[in-house]
Amino acid sequence: MSQRRRDVDLELAQPGTSVALSSSSSSRLTGFPSFADFVAADADAAIYRKYERLSARNLLYLQSELHEMEGQLEELDAEDVKERESYDREAQKRARQWPNYARGENERARRHRELQQEIGIKLRTYHKALILENQVLKLSAPTSRVLKAFKRWFQSNPLPVLWGRDKDLFRDERDLVALAPVETDRLNIFLQKYFGWFLR
Repeated sequence: MSQRRRDVDLELAQPGTSVALSSSSSSRLTGFPSFADFVAADADAAIYRKYERLSARNLLYLQSELHEMEGQLEELDAEDVKERESYDREAQKRARQWPNYARGENERARRHRELQQEIGIKLRTYHKALILENQVLKLSAPTSRVLKAFKRWFQSNPLPVLWGRDKDLFRDERDLVALAPVETDRLNIFLQKYFGWFLR
């Protein structure tokens, strides 16, 4: 089990109870209040959805938005090349000198700046989402033992702790992560505690 609040055993928790953390726990309503107590009682119970499909769709949309902006920028660059070929020096100045780019007053110069600002904002959002998704993908799934106890508590008789759509919140076990995964079972903990010196 995890280091935090080992005195509360996830596997021994009764379905639908608030795990009797304190004298005030019994006064919690069954639902989000009791569920929060249950999760806070033992880090092993910190099991949540990854929302893999939603995350993938979000990244795909952001990617396509940026791809569209990239195409628009390339079109503006192509128009600037045509200006250069017609001996219009403004395009060349904007390409070589920041003040000309930043303060250019013609329509194309404004379009360049506005589009570049939009790209900068969207890129930050996209890169942040990529990094976060990378971190989420590295999270471990809950062990079958802990997940079984977790779902047994959640599915109290005759109704689950949460209602409505949330009654199926943890149905897809492939989409679950454990923020504090159990790395060893009880036997390993026992052996490490009493025979660790021998196993080194």
